Amino acid sequence: MRINIFNKMNLSVIKTGANILKAAFKKREYCSRVLSYIIPVSFLIFIFQCESPEVFYRPDLPERLCSIGIIDLDDTTLRHISFEKSFQSEYPVELNDSLRDFSFLISSSDGELFSYHCDSTVKSIKDLKIPDNITFNPGEKYYLYAKERDLEEITAEVIAPEPPAEPRLISTTVQNTTLSKPAGCFDILNVRTVLIKTSFEKNENLCYAILLKGWGGSLSSIFVGWPGFLDFAVVEGNTPGFVAAVQGLVTYHFSCDIISYKNPTFAYFIEGKNIPGPECLLTLAIQYNDGFSGFDFFKAIGIKVISIPRELYLFEKSIYTYGKISGDPFAEPIYINGNIKGGNGIFALCRSKELIITFSPMI
Repeated sequence: MRINIFNKMNLSVIKTGANILKAAFKKREYCSRVLSYIIPVSFLIFIFQCESPEVFYRPDLPERLCSIGIIDLDDTTLRHISFEKSFQSEYPVELNDSLRDFSFLISSSDGELFSYHCDSTVKSIKDLKIPDNITFNPGEKYYLYAKERDLEEITAEVIAPEPPAEPRLISTTVQNTTLSKPAGCFDILNVRTVLIKTSFEKNENLCYAILLKGWGGSLSSIFVGWPGFLDFAVVEGNTPGFVAAVQGLVTYHFSCDIISYKNPTFAYFIEGKNIPGPECLLTLAIQYNDGFSGFDFFKAIGIKVISIPRELYLFEKSIYTYGKISGDPFAEPIYINGNIKGGNGIFALCRSKELIITFSPMI
């Protein structure tokens, strides 16, 4: 049975630049927000009485080291790691706390692969790039150790999952779309949309993240020829999932105030066991030439399918769920999943395959 992910909503409505812009601003400073979420958020309880709400604050929980690290064995673009102390926003001392005498180490059974030490006091370490020349072998176990002067050491053990199947192109369709509301700095109504129908064979034991990358340019010549990650929507498919930001990756957009700015890159996350039949079928929509996207034309578009550990899938899902229900006082408590012992967060190795669709002439 085919499932329309957006309940057959009008494409011009769900893909307006204005809607994407709002979503992007909500997701800015993703790393800081996620690292602040990964504490037992259920301790914040709201009890509403007839006359006025009464707020009960969480008890003073001990600070812990938090980390988010994602490494793709098949693509050096995705290999970033971040660290920060957990904090509770109602305690200003924690809110402004820093890392002191911090260090971390990534190793295998053969010894040290990469180490980092910081003698000075820093607020946090965000999106530190793991060097491209460090090799991670499939099937081998890797270890993360990190420590800070005043906190408990954190550790994690990871093994990369199997690689995903190669994504396959079914069809592409380019449309001229008229938006219901003007987009971008110049109140653009007429934009371009490319629909890409793709599939890949499922492995019900894997979890997946789908990313899109574009090659092309803009009329301003700022992005000509360079690859960049793309905003997209899943407008039809046979597999339910959710959209969440990927730590360490950025997507560039135009702004009315400056030439461009960075926002998180979003992926579509799914579980292999939820794919009916032998393969996952998705129709992806990319809107461009709208005064907001970094692209006015495409020479090529890449569809990257990433197999991710289940721990990373659950981590992303818990963050996504918390963002959806955080304003609901009657919602069930949400605990942030992860695999960091002694602290909070996720350290994950991934595998990926990419399909690059070339357009001649450009679209």
